[in-house]
This record gives sequence, structure tokens and C-alpha cells, in this order.
Amino acid sequence: MLTRDTLELIVTAIVYIVLGMFLGNIILITLGLAPIIFLSIAVIIGQPTVSHVERIGKDLKINVDAKISDSLQINLEGGPGLVTVSDTLPVSFALEEGNNFKAVWKGLNAKTIDLSYTAQCAKRGYFDLREVTYEVRHPLQVNANTLGVLNSKRAIIVQPHPLFVRKIKNHKSVSRIPMPMDARFRFGIPTTDFKDMRDYVPGDNYRSINWKASAKRLSRGNSKFVINDYEKEGKKVVWIFLDSGVHMALGTTVNNTMEYAIRAALGFTNFYIERDCKVGFCVYNHDATQWEGPFTNRNPVEVGELNLDQIEVNVPTGTDDVKPHIHREQTRVLYPDTGKRQQYKITREMLYVDIKYSTESLREAIHNCRRYIVGTQPLFLVITMVEAAHLQGIQNGIKELHKYMGRIGGKPSIILFNVQGYNVAAQTEAEKVAAGFLTYHTRPYYEILRGMGCTVLNWDPIEESFANALQRQKVSG
Repeated sequence: MLTRDTLELIVTAIVYIVLGMFLGNIILITLGLAPIIFLSIAVIIGQPTVSHVERIGKDLKINVDAKISDSLQINLEGGPGLVTVSDTLPVSFALEEGNNFKAVWKGLNAKTIDLSYTAQCAKRGYFDLREVTYEVRHPLQVNANTLGVLNSKRAIIVQPHPLFVRKIKNHKSVSRIPMPMDARFRFGIPTTDFKDMRDYVPGDNYRSINWKASAKRLSRGNSKFVINDYEKEGKKVVWIFLDSGVHMALGTTVNNTMEYAIRAALGFTNFYIERDCKVGFCVYNHDATQWEGPFTNRNPVEVGELNLDQIEVNVPTGTDDVKPHIHREQTRVLYPDTGKRQQYKITREMLYVDIKYSTESLREAIHNCRRYIVGTQPLFLVITMVEAAHLQGIQNGIKELHKYMGRIGGKPSIILFNVQGYNVAAQTEAEKVAAGFLTYHTRPYYEILRGMGCTVLNWDPIEESFANALQRQKVSG
């Protein structure tokens, strides 16, 4: 498209030519032909075009704070001119070496631009490096600058760092942190001991259907199938509930209370899975504690048999902008399972957890998971940040947990892991002093929660490591 100055030049040239022909003045005609000749040469010369972009490298799966190296080759064709190219990076990527922006002058011949850089990934999540933006300029500025975007895709999965607690040895003798009780699990490995016949529900194995009993029931007009229910092989069960309320956003976009809470949840997950426990995971939103009314599951989840394709993250292909977390409403609860598979599923789910990730309060989330809690005598682990304004919601959740909890050696089976986020948000010395006062004023609430049968573990991620916070809970005397 011609620029405004070029259009004005064309109009001026036409006026000079018409006026020269009308007056018979060769000088005016010559002045009018000069811009026409200039524009003709400019059109013949043309301007550069970006024909192709190729990203060198494969999709990556790395941990937070790791570095990635990326290289691109951009092919330029057309006429001469200035070309600027930029590879758009996510806001949480910090450029370490090289440059993701380049400006070059293209001559008459075709040219290839090499763009290389190293960036640090500071935040967990799924990132799709796709858009390569460019701008080309005509050497004579006859045409307007051309802006464009080419797609060259590379998927990068940044996993959160789990906080390992392997330093804690002889766990039962030195720590107040209880292990879950021995209990039969409702969907463990079936044994040959017949228990009962019950109605089929989504998630049951079709091989367990009692076809004779189902046929008799169907003949009487009842449309439900009947299955044979057998006793299940029991394992110790742990439920982890992670708060995604707004108060967990204390800090910066990259370094905040939620990020530390997620890393702590992964640490507990690894700790209990390595001890052959079944671990369940649920995300709730503390800001939904004002919810009133009958319990209804607004995000029903069908629990069926998983195939091997579900173990890996599906990396989208093609030119469509499809991301694997578009329909995440049904994956906010991962029902208890054991082994590396469950560990991977919880780690994968952590990629998408963010503030307001859930729409259920702690009490509602527990109630909706009750089918997989009743009869298992699990250990409950609630990861949140204790504040005066949010105490009532925590208390309501603990009261709901009391319906399903047991006691282990006189110790309660509810752990409240308090991530003290005031120091995370503090930047200056004055703010650190204020954070200390706020932390001090929350201490009375810890005793209230302990009085309700909780083991309250406090962790200041700025002042101490995750392992030290757990080792500090030693049995006195």
C-alpha cells in the first residue's frame, strides 16, 4: 500500500503535467515527469518479503529456572530493504544470551537470517513458542511498512521443582507428621472375596457386571445394571488439598505463595508415593467459602479406566492454536492412586494450577470426594495460608474432614501445612518488619486449629528449606 507522502507526490506530479500541457510550458511537464520516473523505479525495485521461518530444535520438558537454547532460520526474498525479525517470548522467560530480535539490510539477492538465543524459564506451565513477527521497509519509503506474523511452533513444558524430603530419616520416631492408617481402599486391586452386589456406576469395570442379575432386573423394567463387588486390597491413603484462593497470590508473578505451595504439594506427593501410599489430589478455592445451599457437584468427573496414551502430555500439532488445558474443569480432582503414574499425573496437573483455578470451597470439595474417602481412613493434608479473614473457611473444611478421619497413635490425621507468604511479598526492610508482625499476629489461630485436631506445620519459604520445616516438628522429650 502506498504511503500518504507517495500519494501526495503522485497528485503533485499530475497537477504539474496537466498545468504544463495547458500552458505549453515544458519545464512544468518535466517537473511532473520526474516524480513519475522516481515512482516507476521504486516499483521495479520492490521491497523484501519474508518467505519462510524454520525453528531448529525439538519440544522440551524442563524444570523451573532451567535454560533453553533456540535457533531460527528466516528466509528473505524480493527486493532490497530493511527487515526486522523478532521471536516472541512468554513474559516469564528471561533472555540470558544472544538476542531474539534482529535487524538486517537485505540486498538484491535472497538472504537467510540466523537468530539464536538462550532464555531462562522462570515459571511453570505449558508454553507454545509460535509467533515470529517481522517488519519490512521499502528502501525508498514508497510503500508503507509491512508487518506480518509467521508460525514456527515449539512446545516447552516447564515443570515445578518438587521439594524433596529424603533428608528426614526414621520418620516415625523424629517427626510429628503422621503416616496414613492401614485401610482398605474402595477402588484398589480386587480380591476373590465376594462382598456384595450393587448398581453399576460410571467408572466400574464392565467385566464385573453380573449379567444374569442384570437381565432379571431389566426384565422388571429397571434400567440399571448390577455388578459383583469384591473386597479390595488396601493401601494407605493420603489426600492433598491445595488452596488456589486469591490470598495465595502474595508476591510477584513468578515468585509468590502459590508457587511455593505447589512445590510443597509435589514434595509431599513424592514423599508418600515413595512409601507406597495412594495419593489423591484436589484443588479448591478458599474464596468460595461463602457458598451456601445443598451440596451439588458442579463439575462431575467420570472415573474410568485410563489407557497408556493418557500418561503423556498431548502436545498439539498443526497450525491450529490448540492447547491441552482448554477443558480442565474435570481434572481438578485426581483420585488416589500409587506409583510413578500417579506422581506424573499430579505433576502434570500442577502445570495448570493458578489463582482461582477451582470454583469449590474446601468443604464442598471434600464433600464431592466423599465417595472415595469413606472407609479408607486417610491422612488429610491441607496446604494453604492461614489468615484471620480466612479462618472460618478452614474451620468449616476441618469440620467436614472430621466425618472421615481416624487417629494414628493418638495423633490427628489432618495436617494443615501453612505457607507463610508475608515474607515472600516483602521487598524492603520495612516490609520485612511488617511481615514479621503479621506472622506473629496469626499465631493464636494456630492454637485454635490445633484444638480442632490438626497438626499445624508452619513454613516460611524465605527463611528455611522445606526439609527443615518438617524436621522442626520433632517430638519433645
